[in-house]
Amino acid sequence: MFIEELYFYYISLKTEFVDVDSYREWLNKVFLEDNDKDDIILELQFCTDNIEKTIEEMQIYINNRQISIDYHAVMKMIISELKEQYKNKTMLYQITKKLYNIWTLFPENISSEKPFIILNSIDDPWSWNDKEQVEQITEKLINYYN
Repeated sequence: MFIEELYFYYISLKTEFVDVDSYREWLNKVFLEDNDKDDIILELQFCTDNIEKTIEEMQIYINNRQISIDYHAVMKMIISELKEQYKNKTMLYQITKKLYNIWTLFPENISSEKPFIILNSIDDPWSWNDKEQVEQITEKLINYYN
């Protein structure tokens, strides 16, 4: 599950979907409980104050290892975070824009499958000012795995 969490934070930091404190809390937890993750955890600890460097290190690690990622597990983490953020509907416009940006970071063969493809159009109704439809699509995504 570590690689899925790492990928979640990689795409979430890159799109500013989660705050940096949430990431740091996860990193500290992982650092304290496990030393068998190569040197990536230590590298991330060293650059924790430089988010651009953190994102770069994550990307290098993920790309160089050719690691198999359970993208549905990643999507479940996104949905879990979305549930929390969705409570503040005044930020819905920003949230859906970030979700679209997350969609662009998934591999093409994954991004065209459900539920990932929902991220592609989640912010479309804003172009015709239809907040109700945005809420419906968002709720559909939140309930996808139920």
